[in-house]
Amino acid sequence: MGRLLHVYFNALFGGLGGLLGWMLFGELISPTWDWWTQALLGGVLIGALIGYFVVSVDAILDRSLVRFARYAAYGSVLGGAGGALGFWVGDWVNYLLVSTAGAEATLLVQITSVLARGFGWMLFGLAVGVSEGIASRSLGKMSYGAIGGSLGGFIGGAVFAWLMLVLDKEDSSYVWGQAIGLVVLGACIGALTALVEEVFKPAAIKVMRGWQEGREYPLVKTASVIGRDEGVDILLLRDMKVEKRHAVIQRHGQRFLLMNNNAPATSTLVNGEPVAQSAELHDGDRIQLGNVVLRFLLRAARERPRKPAGPSSR
Repeated sequence: MGRLLHVYFNALFGGLGGLLGWMLFGELISPTWDWWTQALLGGVLIGALIGYFVVSVDAILDRSLVRFARYAAYGSVLGGAGGALGFWVGDWVNYLLVSTAGAEATLLVQITSVLARGFGWMLFGLAVGVSEGIASRSLGKMSYGAIGGSLGGFIGGAVFAWLMLVLDKEDSSYVWGQAIGLVVLGACIGALTALVEEVFKPAAIKVMRGWQEGREYPLVKTASVIGRDEGVDILLLRDMKVEKRHAVIQRHGQRFLLMNNNAPATSTLVNGEPVAQSAELHDGDRIQLGNVVLRFLLRAARERPRKPAGPSSR
């Protein structure tokens, strides 16, 4: 899965979570309840579903049940808590504004209402982004997720609030506007969480041959474990020559080292050379674990401006 597909799948699953949240909100949340009860319980429901899908994207693509259970649990719990807080804060500020302004909703009040709901859902996006880092035990992923989730929550929440302002509550378009708004909210959180990671990740490895061929795995931890065990950071299934915890890629500042984790040196190669203990990685290096071939990609090297080609001689 390349960079654009990573962003696409996160947006897709985030939007799906928003759509299911809208459907269950209509079925389970009664309009006769107090507004704060609707906001809290509705926020928990919508937040848990968006968090469930956004945080579990990698585990779903890996088809790893163990990883899915862990990621989904963190995403649901923290997403639900963030959703409750975000929904309640946004609705509370909006309620105060409407009560103060009365029937005359000025442009300033409307803009403030949109920004307030955007800020409320920003808190939710922050919770979802952080939960992915907690689930993967990665400080880097947590920081990228916090930035992307906050941006996505604010933008998606503002779009949702704007739709609620411009659509007539008595018209059927209002209901569909809620659905569209929540889909946009989930998609924005998912897409921007992935996009920020793609932009700032220091390095990645790409599967050139083997299971999940074409997929890129970001290296955002100081030590990323590779193997067949479902608890590792980079999961390589379907090749029994790959050990459960075959190797570790360690980051030391701008340097990356491939450490053999007691696997056969003949099944651990860098550019065709056996690695008994460790080998420093450079951009474009070919890594082979068992029959799986990986390519090491360093962001700093790819951002470095190329030297202009000199005049050709004949």
